[in-house]
Amino acid sequence: MNRLDAVEARGAADPRFGEARAVIAAAEAADGASPVSDQAMLAATQGLRSLLSFTEPTSPAESVAIGVVGQGEVDLVVRPDARGRGVGTAALDALLRREEGELKAWAHGENPAAEALLRSAGFAPVRSLFRMSLDPALLPRDGRDPLAVPAPEGFALRAFDPEEPDDADAWVRVNAAAFAEHPEQGRITDADFSLMREEAWFDPADLILLADLGAASEGNVLAGSTWIKTVREESGVECELYAVGVHPDYAGRGLGRLLLDVTLARMAEHAPDRVTLYVDGDNERAVRMYETAGFTVCSRSRQWARPAATRASARMDA
Repeated sequence: MNRLDAVEARGAADPRFGEARAVIAAAEAADGASPVSDQAMLAATQGLRSLLSFTEPTSPAESVAIGVVGQGEVDLVVRPDARGRGVGTAALDALLRREEGELKAWAHGENPAAEALLRSAGFAPVRSLFRMSLDPALLPRDGRDPLAVPAPEGFALRAFDPEEPDDADAWVRVNAAAFAEHPEQGRITDADFSLMREEAWFDPADLILLADLGAASEGNVLAGSTWIKTVREESGVECELYAVGVHPDYAGRGLGRLLLDVTLARMAEHAPDRVTLYVDGDNERAVRMYETAGFTVCSRSRQWARPAATRASARMDA
């Protein structure tokens, strides 16, 4: 096993966070998908999890792998040009020694090396995640305002207002309700959402709220929302359907399809080169809705678990 040195980042201002983002970006460019969740990096920034930079003794100034561990979760990414020489095995071993309990890990896409690594560490597959894509040519071309998409009587579409404090609270509430059974999305807190709005890609106009006008006497009540993550790079513009959800109290009214139509209209305004989303493989209803809109599955990832006394979760790309 390779010998690695691990240094833990100390606070959000630690330069190792910049190194971590560089390694993650390199892996995403090589593999076509981000190997570390936004939630993991947010938690590390908040000091709720530990971010570790792994280096080799022969090159102590260069991070060959990044790990995030804490709150029963583990994320690991190995720099693409450092793969195939035992770095992933050594880093995973170091991370597992820091975290007890049941552990879960993602093998992204068709990744035999990562799956072999997880299997050798005692993991077994438990969940699937689909990455779906849409040909940008299928986006609406009528130039319509996404907020002008007809909503049922009693509901209104509007963009998130960063100057309205209650909008943030209302979104966190409806998101938690819509994703109550989701192990990642449903756990976003007010503090998490505040940090997410500081990300370079965040645009208030890309977070569209569906308000229940009939519940105005109860304050800012949302029936659902849709959020687009738009990233502009040299390789082009990518629009990802970050999260679309409807409060369970409003289920069965066609609001999910309405919000998807709104999403596609907003994406069209960005003229993206790529359109993507992620959805649980066993969420057959959502998969069918996306397929009806023209999305197709472009990659499949599997989550693996290693049983233990306590609960945990992780992502892995070795």
